[in-house]
Amino acid sequence: RNWGGLLCAALSTAALPKPEDLEMAGIPIQTAWLEEGKDMAECPVCLMVLEEPTVGCPELHALCKQCFVAELHQRKQCPICGHATDESRLQRCRLAEGLIGQLRMRCKHGPEEGAGRGEGGAPPRAKRAKLEPAQSMSVDDLRKELGRRGLDTKGKKGELAARLEEHRRSDAGVEGAQTCSWRGRVCQLVQHLAESCGFEPVACPNAAAGCKESVLRKDAARHASETCAYRKNRCAHCSKPFEAQALPGHEGSCPSAQIECPNPGCGVTVARGSLVAHRELCGMEEVGCPCPGCEERMTRADVGRHEEASQAVHLERAWQRAE
Repeated sequence: RNWGGLLCAALSTAALPKPEDLEMAGIPIQTAWLEEGKDMAECPVCLMVLEEPTVGCPELHALCKQCFVAELHQRKQCPICGHATDESRLQRCRLAEGLIGQLRMRCKHGPEEGAGRGEGGAPPRAKRAKLEPAQSMSVDDLRKELGRRGLDTKGKKGELAARLEEHRRSDAGVEGAQTCSWRGRVCQLVQHLAESCGFEPVACPNAAAGCKESVLRKDAARHASETCAYRKNRCAHCSKPFEAQALPGHEGSCPSAQIECPNPGCGVTVARGSLVAHRELCGMEEVGCPCPGCEERMTRADVGRHEEASQAVHLERAWQRAE
């Protein structure tokens, strides 16, 4: 018993991955293991990797704890050898945990083993689906594909095709863009998935700002900086940061944006926030005659000429008001 305890302590270096760590991606457990000994990791009842291996009979048959308890609820005996037992005799088998933890396996996002070998016994390279040239796609298909990738869908066909091809080239430049090449111990799988696997779905780095997208870890940085609706971009006019989805609305009303005076013939460009002050002085602004009773309208620059030309009419109206 002491020797078993020492061996168990030496082998149990980390917690076992739960069965769902393997099954959630739809990978049969048998294809995830790389070496002999995988049979010892399989529960004879649920046929999945042992979760909290438990023994409770003289033959020390190991089952998942939940499987053993469920079997004992039906009959008080080991389902493998038939020896009588009950829940009070169940013990967690840390020796089995340690042995299983040291078996080698592939990442759940890796290619299945035994699916064929390349030259020199190397695993075959993942086959890429043949992509239709962007220039041959219809505008609707281009917009659908760009939208699926989180890219801008506005523009003419040539612009859309160029945008898609550029994004495809950046995808092709990612080494091993199809599957994860990690190989390691079972006891290292959980840490690999949590910290370094590029093909594990993770929350967008802009999640705190409100993004609810789930992206592959290897794509997270590019998503956060290029396509995420919650990424921060600076206004081209005032240089203040805004979320990408709010930026177009801001730029359409930014006080620092340079706009042309709307008065025909003026041609002066001013900041949007200064437009009202400019129009109060603009010579091409339409104004009314300052003489009471005169309803003529003209540009501010023509007021003087109008007053000079209409002096007699203005004096007559003044006498009429005085009488």
